[in-house]
Amino acid sequence: MESPSTPDGLDTLNIAALIYRLDSGVPLLVEANETAKRQLRLDGRFPMADPWQWLDAGRYPAVGRDHPALLSVASTTSRQWHSFHIRQYQQPLLAVKLKVSSLEATGDTETTRHVLIAIGEVAPDDAKPELLAQHQPQLRQVFDNLPMGVCMIDAGGYLRQVNRAFCKFFGYAESDLLNAHFRKLLPPKSRQAAEKRHAASFPNALNLRRSLEVQLHDGSTRTVILEDTISRDEQGNPQRIVFLVDITQRRDVERRLEEKNRRLEYLATRDDLTGLHNRRMGRELLERALERGKRLGDKVAVAMLDLDHFKAINDRYGHAVGDTVLKEFSHFVVGALRSSDTLIRWGGEEFLMILPGIDRLSAQTTVNRVLAQLRHRALSSLELRLSFSAGVGEHRHQTSKGLLEEVDLALYQAKSAGRGCVAIVPVPASRSGRCLNQAFSSL
Repeated sequence: MESPSTPDGLDTLNIAALIYRLDSGVPLLVEANETAKRQLRLDGRFPMADPWQWLDAGRYPAVGRDHPALLSVASTTSRQWHSFHIRQYQQPLLAVKLKVSSLEATGDTETTRHVLIAIGEVAPDDAKPELLAQHQPQLRQVFDNLPMGVCMIDAGGYLRQVNRAFCKFFGYAESDLLNAHFRKLLPPKSRQAAEKRHAASFPNALNLRRSLEVQLHDGSTRTVILEDTISRDEQGNPQRIVFLVDITQRRDVERRLEEKNRRLEYLATRDDLTGLHNRRMGRELLERALERGKRLGDKVAVAMLDLDHFKAINDRYGHAVGDTVLKEFSHFVVGALRSSDTLIRWGGEEFLMILPGIDRLSAQTTVNRVLAQLRHRALSSLELRLSFSAGVGEHRHQTSKGLLEEVDLALYQAKSAGRGCVAIVPVPASRSGRCLNQAFSSL
């Protein structure tokens, strides 16, 4: 389709001429004269989408039906001069006066037409939009002197007014923020989502309060609380007035408190050295295991382990080596057990095993296997070899305290038998009440 040329003589009159093709009402820039190319910084590549943003006389985005190229649809307005603004990337806002008229081009149809926009005046726009009327200077002074940051945002997301506190907080001059889009004040990762929220909630949002991360002029980020409401300007257009309070310090304190609380919770349930559950949590886990076993009719075995001659390691090599041995031993034993088993640091060099789903004989086999593997495992950089003594018991109907006392007694007997062995708690005979002989196993 051939595009019409710009009318002769407009360059000599210093009038910028733009030709748009309207495809089903959608404007596309297809030609411009030399004056337009010079004044509007066009590079001559056509056709193309608008390389700028059109704003109406009130500096509101002129998009869709408000695009100046569509003024030719109404014959009563096509011969009048209209006021618009042009916003170009990193360029000052330009105020323009323009007329729009239809053109005839070969191939034009009912859905495809060409129009001419003649721009008679192009000048930098030095006017600053006012939030409050000039006849209300006292209210304007109150707005500027508010200790919190305040801004006004239009339906398109553009800043129409900012006060001193707002500019100071973000580190911009007022001229850098007026007519800029609010996305300028957000980290890149959150801009798209914020624009969608603005479009979806405007103009029905009232008294919304939320926290938000914003980006200052120097690139740093801060956390703020925003509270906004919807009002109307002098022309009746809806506008969002946003109040901003910096809560970065408060949020940092909250984060530190959250971290401390998590740390305290960890220390309340975990051993700081080995990362295993500590004795306090171990008692609770044992109660849960016994209750679950009772409810499901499953057996639960328990073993108490004590590292042999551990005090001699601390005395000879120091507590740092001793701590390393405890950590490596804990990691080794956990890796040798089932995922359903639990290892607890009961205190010092003493550890408790909870072994659900097996009886004391199977538990004795498990502990013996771990003991055999440990004899071939070097611990710490000194490659120390260790063994442990253990007592193994099984939950019947006794309390957790009674079960621990039985297992602890079996452990004492294993140590008395020479260490490096596993003793099993005797179970009373079913009828005579007599106890079976104490069983020992060692390697």
